[in-house]
Amino acid sequence: MHTHAHIALDNDYVLYLSLAMIAATFIIRFAVIGMAGRFNMSERFKKTLRFVPVTVLPAIIAVEILGKGSNFAFNLENPKLLAAIVCTMISLRFGLIWVVIGGLISLILFQTYLDPMMHFFHHLMC
Repeated sequence: MHTHAHIALDNDYVLYLSLAMIAATFIIRFAVIGMAGRFNMSERFKKTLRFVPVTVLPAIIAVEILGKGSNFAFNLENPKLLAAIVCTMISLRFGLIWVVIGGLISLILFQTYLDPMMHFFHHLMC
C-alpha cells in the first residue's frame, strides 16, 4: 500500500516553486556577500575556500555514479561508470558541450545495450 502523497505539477506550481528557489538562493548568496566585507579573512583561509567546489562536486558525482551501501558498483557492469569513463576521455580532447553530449549518448547506450552485450560475451566464454 502506497502512502506517499502525489503533487500535481501544473505550470503554476512549477513557476512559483522556481521563483521561491530563485529568491532563496539570492537571499543566501546576498547575505554571504554582504557579510564578506565585515570581517577579515586570512590569505590562507581564502585559498582554502577556493578548494571547496573542487572537492565537493566530485564527491557528489562519485556517489551518483558508484552508488552507496548495497548499491555500490565499482565494476564494468555499471553503465554510469562506463559513461563517466567516456566523459573523461572526451574531456581530454574536446570542450564541455561535447562532454555533456557524449556522456548523455554513452549513458543511454550503456543502459540500453550493456546488459545484452554482457550476456552475449558471457555466453561466448562459457
